[in-house]
Amino acid sequence: MQAVDREAAIGIIRQMAADYVRFHARPPKTIIVVGGTAMALRGLRDESEDIDIFYPDDEFYGIAEDIESRSGYRIDVTSKNNLWGQLKIQDIEQDAQVLESLEIEGFTVDIAAISPETLFVIKSSSMREKDRDDLPLLVQVTSPQEIIARSQYLLKTLETRQSREECLGNILSEMQLVYLEVVKPEWFIQALELAREYKGFLEEQFGINVGNDIFIQPPSDAPEKSRHNSGPRFRL
Repeated sequence: MQAVDREAAIGIIRQMAADYVRFHARPPKTIIVVGGTAMALRGLRDESEDIDIFYPDDEFYGIAEDIESRSGYRIDVTSKNNLWGQLKIQDIEQDAQVLESLEIEGFTVDIAAISPETLFVIKSSSMREKDRDDLPLLVQVTSPQEIIARSQYLLKTLETRQSREECLGNILSEMQLVYLEVVKPEWFIQALELAREYKGFLEEQFGINVGNDIFIQPPSDAPEKSRHNSGPRFRL
């Protein structure tokens, strides 16, 4: 299978959407790209090994298999929100941001990519070498505070405290490596709940004090904002 760049990925997705319209006489829902394809669409990587797509039902599987056999590109479609690993991206539709809109047979089909923060959390927690290589690219378009805030949400999908602590430890260890600095209390300014719940773990494993007195609470009439929550979103 050949590597796929941004232009090729959009072209293949266009073919898939066109086939969907031909079969169903209606457009597909927003197509969400994940993994290396999300990074390629965001301009963070030149190529991806395959075309990674999340779609909430099974209607794309047959279309993907047919186009894969004809195109020479590997197309990986999943309807499971854990994508890879144990973390579940339960809000994947809200997390993804629309990056491209295609006009197909009179219909508009949107292509969205999951957020850099979600990519960082799942890639750093997977501990796969090829995922770790992407982390320095992702930190160019996000911040430690946004990554930790996203971690606060995603860690809740793990079933045991032990698994949550292990995952948090992996994320923070990888952050130290890519940011070339030790974990800082201010990284948790948008994740006070996480800081409180894992205060002992953070002190023991990373030697930091995340006591409540170090945080400046935002005024109640000024809701917290971050790049993770900005940009056009969509609902399926």
